[in-house]
Amino acid sequence: GELDIIMVPISFTEQSVFLSFCMVMVLVMNIYSIAKEVVQISQQRWNYFRDYSNQCDWTSAIFSLLFIIPLMLNAEGSLHWQAGAMAILNSWIGFLLYLQRFEGVGIYVVMFVEIMKTLVRIVMLFLYLMLAFSLAFHALMLNHKEFNTMPLSVIQTFVMMVGELNYQNNFLDAFLNYQLPFGILTYVIFVMFVLLMPILLVNLMIGLAVGDIAEVQRNASLKRIAMQIDLHTALEDKLPYWFMKRVDKPSITIYPNRKCSRHFLKQLISGEEEKDDVWSRLQSKSQTCSFIQVELTKQKSRMKEMSNILEKQHGLLKLIIQKMEITSEADEYDGPVNVRGSMWPSLSQAKARGSSTSRWVPLIKAIESKRK
Repeated sequence: GELDIIMVPISFTEQSVFLSFCMVMVLVMNIYSIAKEVVQISQQRWNYFRDYSNQCDWTSAIFSLLFIIPLMLNAEGSLHWQAGAMAILNSWIGFLLYLQRFEGVGIYVVMFVEIMKTLVRIVMLFLYLMLAFSLAFHALMLNHKEFNTMPLSVIQTFVMMVGELNYQNNFLDAFLNYQLPFGILTYVIFVMFVLLMPILLVNLMIGLAVGDIAEVQRNASLKRIAMQIDLHTALEDKLPYWFMKRVDKPSITIYPNRKCSRHFLKQLISGEEEKDDVWSRLQSKSQTCSFIQVELTKQKSRMKEMSNILEKQHGLLKLIIQKMEITSEADEYDGPVNVRGSMWPSLSQAKARGSSTSRWVPLIKAIESKRK
């Protein structure tokens, strides 16, 4: 199914000066990139292999050399052209990964990487379901070129999974023209495929991938800040001490009300309105205080429960007092407010009332005798 390609080589000296200069620059920059990666391996050791952007850099440099060296030597064949295509793909992907350390657009790159990881895990889990339908269609639709071989059947089933069913050409026309050997069974499996794959599985993948977007965004912002710290720490370790001592600043002064040209350029490029720098810093810090907010909410609910319990106990004490026919001194005394007189009246005042003797009198006597 492939087309034969005949590559016509052009001599390095016969082509334009601009193309020759670009080819030399590609060769030099890729050799420099490989040397840089080797130095990073000697400095970072095993931590170097944990960063997937380094693998992308190696792939781009190797494929670029496999493309540019045969092209400069006028080699025959088309394999180096395919290596060039892979080099272009990996170079732009690596450029996208480098953008995740920047403040403006880096959070979206990190979010994209996190969602892609979730999507890959889901696809790997449900790969068996796709293989099941691919094998079934390959066995039942014998006269169709889309399902003629096993790889073509898998690719066609994958395309059908994202919504490109092509029902009329693949199923309806073949069934009406009596070209479908197992028509009823094929339609039963096709209906099961439509219910399980495009409707159920694709919506499940979308829901799991982008459902919890707020949590992904919060984690992405923290991860971007961590990547910036790692980058700055690595750069500080590589630079000499005398240079770091010269450029290091023990303190920095921020003038939030002072206008600067960079704010205008940022507003012009991003299209967003200018925001207060201090307020934006406070908002970014407030996102990391979720644990404190949860604890404060818990304490607030506990205080509410305690106040409710106290109110219930207060009502219960009132009922006990009424049941025992105990009259409080606040109910008996109807005069000006006097804290000591209303709460703890003297013994002479208790005797003067004579008409209604309270049951609190023995307690008051005991307290006054203790004071004396």
